Amino acid sequence: MNGFRNRLKSEKLSVLDLIKRLKDLTPVPTAHGTGKKYVFRQNDEMSNASTQVAYGIFQPGEVCEEHVHPTMFEYFFFIKGKGTYFIENESYELKENFFLEIPAGLKHSLHANKGDVLEFIYWGVAID
Repeated sequence: MNGFRNRLKSEKLSVLDLIKRLKDLTPVPTAHGTGKKYVFRQNDEMSNASTQVAYGIFQPGEVCEEHVHPTMFEYFFFIKGKGTYFIENESYELKENFFLEIPAGLKHSLHANKGDVLEFIYWGVAID
């Protein structure tokens, strides 16, 4: 507990600076130009290897095209809706309460099913 208090003091933060509510956040486009995200924390706000923690929403039929993160692991927890994640040409059906880890360096893409809004929490961890 003292380490936590020391961090707050050294970074001139209060506990309230570490609390964010979804309804208070403004949605922004994702880095890949598809869907929207509500960013809880960005890498410059954290003193660890996390790159971002966000709540994402894809509208029915939206697709995040295939891409690679050479130096970052990504983690997703799907809250609502259905979709498909493609990792290195293998498909994984997504649904509520599904967790997925994508290791660095793997090609991946995300597809929301037509007729389903896909909602998820996701975060990245830099490895380099």
